[in-house]
Amino acid sequence: MATSGGLDVRVLCFGAMRDFLPPDSSGNAAVVRVPAGSRVGHVVDALGAPRRLVHALLVDGVQATLESEVVEGSEVTLMPPFAGGSRTN
Repeated sequence: MATSGGLDVRVLCFGAMRDFLPPDSSGNAAVVRVPAGSRVGHVVDALGAPRRLVHALLVDGVQATLESEVVEGSEVTLMPPFAGGSRTN
């Protein structure tokens, strides 16, 4: 749940993107805390993943870019190219 100035965003990672999930994550999913007003790129940065590795992404099931906005409870799906993605940024 968000508290002053922050958002909790659920992240699903596939392929090599899974390597950037926190150690306490469950399977291919984790909840990442980012500042209010964040974009998908901030979520990628919070994971410590290089933005160049993200080739396909969804926000709440809809194709998005690194500049797409996230809100409290958004679900961000990140895929590298060998997981079937295509470059979106």
